Formats: sequence, C-alpha cells, structure tokens
Amino acid sequence: MQHRTILVTGFEPFGGETVNASWEAAKELDGWRHGDFTAVARLLPCAYESSVQKLIHEIERRRPDALLMAGQAARRSAVCIERFAHNLDDAVAADNDGDLRRALRISRAAPEWLEATTPVTTIVQAIKAAEIPVRASRNAGGFVCNHLYFGALQYLATQGLAIPAVFVHLPVTPEQSPPGASAKRMAPAKAAEALRVAAAALMTSSKSVAAA
Repeated sequence: MQHRTILVTGFEPFGGETVNASWEAAKELDGWRHGDFTAVARLLPCAYESSVQKLIHEIERRRPDALLMAGQAARRSAVCIERFAHNLDDAVAADNDGDLRRALRISRAAPEWLEATTPVTTIVQAIKAAEIPVRASRNAGGFVCNHLYFGALQYLATQGLAIPAVFVHLPVTPEQSPPGASAKRMAPAKAAEALRVAAAALMTSSKSVAAA
C-alpha cells in the first residue's frame, strides 16, 4: 500500500488570546491515519509573510498528497469551507509581527482570486452528514488566513503541484472571548472531527487526481 500524507495546519494565538481554535483542532489530527493516509499537523505563525514561508517549507520537505489549512473566524457560528482566496490583504489589526495591511494587493502578477483545488461542495456535504454545522464561504477575509490561502494556492500553481488544497475557518472555542465573537461556539473535539471529515474528502480527491 502506497503511503500518502496530508498536511494539516493551524495558527498560533493572536490578538492577546492564549489559544487559537484552528490549532486546538488541527493538532488533534497529528499522526491520525485514514486508509493509506497519515496526517501531519503543523503550527503556523499568525503573520503574513512567515506563515507562507513556513507552509512552503513544510510542503517542500514533506511533499504532501493533500493540504488542509485551518484558521479561526470569531464571528462565524459554523465551519466554513472557503471556495476562494482573494488577492488582497485588508485588515484593521496588525499580525503577530506588527504588520498592518490595508487594501494591499498580495501579488501583482496573480488574478483577483484563486479557487480551492478540491470540490468544496463535497466537503460541505460530508461535514453536514456528520451533523456538524457547516457552510460554503466565498470570503476568507483580509487577514492572515486569506493571505496564507492565497500564497498556498499560488505556490501550488506555479510549481505545477496538482494536489487538493482547501482552507477551513472554524468558530472559536467556548473558552475564548475575542471581541465580536458569535454566541455559537464549537468545542475543539467537534472542530477536530470536522477537520477529519474534510481531510477524508481531500484524500478521496487526491486519489482521483493521482489516477487521472
């Protein structure tokens, strides 16, 4: 049986918080096995440039067969599968490196947006079948999450790496209290289960790509 790897990422805390919902969930997948896949979870800095640099380093080091990126979205009450990464950094808060970006194009050579390299609807349906609140989203925001997503998709395209990749936004945990957070939270265990379901769908997509 051929060994395959899915790279799962989450972010470090930001905005004065002590945890980040995305890493609380993503770290639970480290070493998880599903069929001929093994998940490898990696923590990324909540910073525009260094998050992309570290992700690319991990991709080049591990050559994963699928990529699942996670971030937290405090105002959202359901898991959101992001269909697009937009070519724009635009946030009111600075990243963890103190970098504040307002209405800045990420790449002048790239289009206005890049699309997930896996069927978003399939992932949404799978998570819904697991009875976890979920929806497809067309807006990954203007902060580090979107920047990482755009950087990842741009890198995969320029390198000719045809692997399924998608970004998932998770609601914050019940223990968190970021400003403007939705009253509906999600426990890390349920968020991790959503990521496992998404990962399984990505693995199926990866096998389809390999067989093409």
